[in-house]
Amino acid sequence: MSRDLNDTRQNRRLAQIAKLADAGDDAALAAVLRTEDGRRVLSRLARDFGWMAETWDATSARQTDFNAGLQSAARRLMGWAERVAPADFLTAIGEATRRDVEAGQLAAAATLKEQDNG
Repeated sequence: MSRDLNDTRQNRRLAQIAKLADAGDDAALAAVLRTEDGRRVLSRLARDFGWMAETWDATSARQTDFNAGLQSAARRLMGWAERVAPADFLTAIGEATRRDVEAGQLAAAATLKEQDNG
C-alpha cells in the first residue's frame, strides 16, 4: 500500500501509530532517568555531543558542520529528556555539574601539587 498524503483518514491513523510508539519510548526514557546511572549516561552523551559547546572550527567548515550536527542531536536528546521527565532532567544536570566541579577541583589540586614539587 502506498501512502496518500491527501488521505486524512490514513494520515490520522499513521499519526496514532507514531504516537503509540512515542509513548513507549517516552516511558522507557523516563525509567532510565529515574536511575543515577541513567542520568549519568544522559549527561555524558550530552557532553560528548557538545550540547552546550561552541561548534565553530576556524580550520574547517566541514568540522564546524559536523560539530553543529552533533550538537543538534544532543539538543534533541536533552529536549526529549526534559519533556518526559523534567524533575529527573534537572537532577541529571545538577549531578553532572557537581561531577564537573569536583573534577575541576581535583585538577586544580593536582596542578598546585605539581607546582609545589617542581
